[in-house]
Amino acid sequence: MAPVQIGSDGQLVPLGGPVVSGPQPPPPGTPATQGVRMSLLIEFLLQRTYHEITLLSELLPRKTDMERKIEIVQFASRTRQLFVRLLALVKWASNAGKVEKCAMISSFLDQQTILFVDTADRLASLARDALVHARLPSFAIPFAIDVLTTGSYPRLPTCIRDKIIPPDPITKVEKQTTLCQLNQILRHRLVTTDLPPQLANLTVANGRVKFRVEGEFEATLTVMGDDPDIPWRLLKLEILVEDKETGDGRTLVHSLQVNFIHELVQARLCADEKPLQDMYNCLHSFCLSLQLEVLHSQTMMLIRERWGDLVQEERYMPAKYLTLTVWNQQVLGRKTGTASVHKVHIKIDESDGSKPLQISHEPPLPACDSRLMERALRIDHLSVEKLLIDSVHARSNQKLQELKAILKTSNPGDNSFIETALPTLVIPILEPCGRSECLHIFVDLHSGVFQPMLYGLDQSMLDDIEKTINDDMKRIISWLQQLKFWLGEQRSRQSVKHLPTVCTDILHLSNSASHPIGNLSKHRLFIKLTRLPQYYIVVDMHEVPSSPTALQYKYSFLSVSQLDGDDGPMCAQLLQHFKPNLEHLVQDTTGRVVRPGSKRKVSGDQGEPEPKKPKRSGEMCAFNKELAHLVAMCDTNMPFIGLKAELSNMEIPNQGVQVEGDGSSHAIRLIKIPPCKGVGEETRKALDRSLLDCTFRLQGRNNRTWVAELMLANCPLNSTHSKEQASTRHVYLTYENPLSEPVGGRKVVEMFLNDWNAISQLYQCVLTFSRALPEMPSLMSLFSEVRLYNYRKLVLCYGTTKGSSVTIQWNSNSQRFHLALGTVGPNSGCSNCHNIILHQLQEMFNKSPNVMQLLQVLSDTQAPLNAINKLPTVPMLGLTQRTNTAYQCFSILPQSPTHIRLAFRNMYCIDIYCRSRGVVAIRDGAYSLFDNTKIVEGFYPAPGLKTFLNMFVDSNQDARRRSVNEDDNPPLAGGC
Repeated sequence: MAPVQIGSDGQLVPLGGPVVSGPQPPPPGTPATQGVRMSLLIEFLLQRTYHEITLLSELLPRKTDMERKIEIVQFASRTRQLFVRLLALVKWASNAGKVEKCAMISSFLDQQTILFVDTADRLASLARDALVHARLPSFAIPFAIDVLTTGSYPRLPTCIRDKIIPPDPITKVEKQTTLCQLNQILRHRLVTTDLPPQLANLTVANGRVKFRVEGEFEATLTVMGDDPDIPWRLLKLEILVEDKETGDGRTLVHSLQVNFIHELVQARLCADEKPLQDMYNCLHSFCLSLQLEVLHSQTMMLIRERWGDLVQEERYMPAKYLTLTVWNQQVLGRKTGTASVHKVHIKIDESDGSKPLQISHEPPLPACDSRLMERALRIDHLSVEKLLIDSVHARSNQKLQELKAILKTSNPGDNSFIETALPTLVIPILEPCGRSECLHIFVDLHSGVFQPMLYGLDQSMLDDIEKTINDDMKRIISWLQQLKFWLGEQRSRQSVKHLPTVCTDILHLSNSASHPIGNLSKHRLFIKLTRLPQYYIVVDMHEVPSSPTALQYKYSFLSVSQLDGDDGPMCAQLLQHFKPNLEHLVQDTTGRVVRPGSKRKVSGDQGEPEPKKPKRSGEMCAFNKELAHLVAMCDTNMPFIGLKAELSNMEIPNQGVQVEGDGSSHAIRLIKIPPCKGVGEETRKALDRSLLDCTFRLQGRNNRTWVAELMLANCPLNSTHSKEQASTRHVYLTYENPLSEPVGGRKVVEMFLNDWNAISQLYQCVLTFSRALPEMPSLMSLFSEVRLYNYRKLVLCYGTTKGSSVTIQWNSNSQRFHLALGTVGPNSGCSNCHNIILHQLQEMFNKSPNVMQLLQVLSDTQAPLNAINKLPTVPMLGLTQRTNTAYQCFSILPQSPTHIRLAFRNMYCIDIYCRSRGVVAIRDGAYSLFDNTKIVEGFYPAPGLKTFLNMFVDSNQDARRRSVNEDDNPPLAGGC
């Protein structure tokens, strides 16, 4: 449908004039009219409005007030109408797409209508004019019969058959025969042609010859006949230059470039007198240029990614040469001023283009290792990084050889060697030397500087060694001397690491200037025995003039003391040197003992074969058996030596330090123990006669626990204990040495003497008791028994069932006997009834240490105390009118071992006196002990007490008390 618009009369008229039938309608999809952008329309409206406002501002001042108002109203009306139309247009524009789509559909339908009408007109014209005289040809009956019956078309004209139908293919036998003939022709051509030696790698097969040059190209050729003048035909060309890192894995030569080279080589094959030589020269020159370009690309990638300034591209000319710089010390910042620069030149030989890329080094590589040189002069791997690594490997080997020559000059017996896998010089410092103890000097492949490495060495010292040997390689000799002493010190530390020691290089002493310790060498090590803080083992290291890789160790024993308290410096006391030949004390690894007088091997003999390489890590090369033996022996023996010295200072005779058993333990035996004060002469002699042996030994790992073993015979008492039935008894006294005291000091001896005093005091009581046993009444024998006597304590069991026990022992701190009461057997866990009078019993026994008397008191008081012990003594409620206040029902107040005062509710009191043969005397405690007529304040006489006691009075005891006042309230006595 054609675009239309509304005329002045309201009718639709075509846009642009009346419709004519000649012109074709616009194609479908094109807009009916040329539109205007909404933004442009708004801009026009705004410009028009601004223009009218400008004109009004210029013209209105000249008009009257009424004319100005008329002009303003007209301007407002026109502007309002324009913007209303614009608003309507904007609202309509939201549906303009649908209208435009309908217009396009209408236009397309109109076009189709025109095409149908035109087609009908043309068909009518063809039928009326062109087809009036048309006639059909005769039917081709023979051709149809051939096709229908035979399925073929044999009557096709020859001119058409030769141009359209291909000839029949040859058979497989003919094809094989033809290829064999072509192979013979190719071999004949190759034999009669001047063939370059680089094309010797060829293969003739399937009528083709394939030339392959490794790393460059592969060309496949053939000939189109047997005439010698027929040129070679290049069938296929493949470039073998490749680099996986360049071009993200894509081929280095584009297919269009390969096609161009293919055409160029084919033209050379057709035009040149020596076609194969010219083909090789052309392809070889291109491949060399490509290889050089690949190496240049790899160099830029190395500089950009991994090597940075460690490698520099000095100059590059495509298809000619590439020059690289490595080990530039100025760039690395290692040195200042003039520094050596090592260059690698990669170039194409202009005099002989058939050669591969030529590698040269500046300065030239040394003739140190033919294999390394060969690797550094080849680039067939097409890797510039591998070439640089091979080059610096050869130069690193040269630098290490120079360093090894310096060591050989200083020490003709040098055993250092070079490892080529990673350029390393392994230098044994102290023979025999383990692999981990050797100084490893590497050559940094990137910078060419020496880098030392030694396990356990401080990094700052390694940095100093690195700087020194890079400035002057000859200064490594002095460093090896220092490292030898350092390694000797480390070996000494490792040898005593498993022992209770603390190692230090410096020991601050207040008298080091005047003491002989100041004369020792500066290379020394102080080994502190942690169990014996006042003793040190000093390891003094000296050089061996005949062997630069050996050390001579001298060992000394040092004792120190503290002068000014714990914070002051220590003072050196005794410094003694050990004998130089200590090997006879140490067993070797096979269990054999070195014979005394044998020589010590301090260095390798010059006449022996060349020593083997250092042992691998894990083999024991650094263990100093002599030092470990000395430390262990001092740690074991010094406590005994200290104890022996203290015994001698206290004038206690002894036999000195003795070795027991198979030599694994030590002991000190006392000949006589000093007498104790407060013990009778008879007891002292009897104890000395019974003492058979007294031995001191150390027990435990920390060497601080002393055990004194006493062997005694003729024990005065026979106990019922199963372990005390032998004729001799062993008494073990254990002493824990204080940390503040030296092991084996005076404190141990004093504790032993205190224990011996306790044994003597108890032995005196036991001796008196043993003499009284034969005269003991039978009732007393049934009442008690000796349960245990181990010379340190005496345990007696008493009672009808022997269920109660009393333990007697001497307390050295209080210098008194100590009694302990308990229960055994079925009554174990119950309370002993004599605990009520324990204090009184202990006081009585210390005044008169008589065991027989103690047993008599226990026998007399057991029955009364068992009854008294059953009385409730805890506070109770409701005993008085004050029900909320707790009062104690019974109060037990012991006055002596046989006198107990019993109070009831703090009102009444009775005195109980325990007598022998089961008799007790009871009196009213309300009366004073000194005046029977005076009542004790706070107590009241117990009414009816006499009458009650008379019911249980003993007739024998009553006859003795006839003279007592018969009053109702005076003190009374009764028996039960």
